[in-house]
Amino acid sequence: MTAPLPDEGFSEKNLCIRSHEMFDQLPVVLTARDFALLENLAQQWGEPFPGAAEIVRRKLAAATLVFPADVPVDVVTLNSRVRFKTSLGQTDERVLVAGPSEEIYGLTMLLASPRGMALIGAAVGQTIQARRRDGALEQLFIEALPFQPERKGARRRLTLVSDRGVSGEHRKTLPVAPEIARPGNDDDPGPSAA
Repeated sequence: MTAPLPDEGFSEKNLCIRSHEMFDQLPVVLTARDFALLENLAQQWGEPFPGAAEIVRRKLAAATLVFPADVPVDVVTLNSRVRFKTSLGQTDERVLVAGPSEEIYGLTMLLASPRGMALIGAAVGQTIQARRRDGALEQLFIEALPFQPERKGARRRLTLVSDRGVSGEHRKTLPVAPEIARPGNDDDPGPSAA
């Protein structure tokens, strides 16, 4: 299932022959949300790059749908931070995001990009195919998944406490996004700066 990143043999002809074989053999695991986003992409966005509709169609047909809590910890999902190595030996790390409004140059990768479509649903240790915008194929080896939103513990819990008439048994525990729960992550000077 896991193919090492070879040192040679990256001719376009070899990759074209192997691309369908590799895609059909690799498991694709998607959450319902990721599946719906890919479906929406195929139906409403048109084709963001040549061959995108075929890639989405094949990925949806091969997908195993799981609940977010059941996603294996090594599978790339939307908003995951993924580290991968290209066939040229360059390592990159990006957060996979849904739309242009979430894009931050150099830090994120759009789901609608060739690499984004190739990465979603794939797992750490897999070598996958991505068609570059110029039409050439490249291989991406998924090295690590430093963050996956569905991973157990990814959503921290914040306990709200108050001395104003709330006893310990009535304190509420609410889910909080990781960036809110980290101390010192706020650069807003607050109302006193006004």
